[in-house]
Amino acid sequence: MAEVRSQGTLSRWRSWWQRLLGREDPEAARRRWLRQSGRIIEGEVLDIRPAGQGTLVRYRYEVASVEYESFDVVDTAGREYRYWPGQRVSIRYDRRRPSNSILD
Repeated sequence: MAEVRSQGTLSRWRSWWQRLLGREDPEAARRRWLRQSGRIIEGEVLDIRPAGQGTLVRYRYEVASVEYESFDVVDTAGREYRYWPGQRVSIRYDRRRPSNSILD
């Protein structure tokens, strides 16, 4: 329990420090950019596993005849069965760097 509490405190401290310096968390910035500017493509869920407060979803998609495989941790608050293996899903990816992607 103390480890979880200290991670939360560290996360809040890091967030406060980055706001103070005028910087955004790089992962949050990447996800925000992909949500705003990423191209949408269809992919397939390969596997799901519990991951802390969410679910780790492994998926694959194809861009310009190249197959990519990635994963995303999604919040499952009240939606434990939102994803399942074999499901077709929308994925947002960076057209300049197709390996950079998130579940839509």
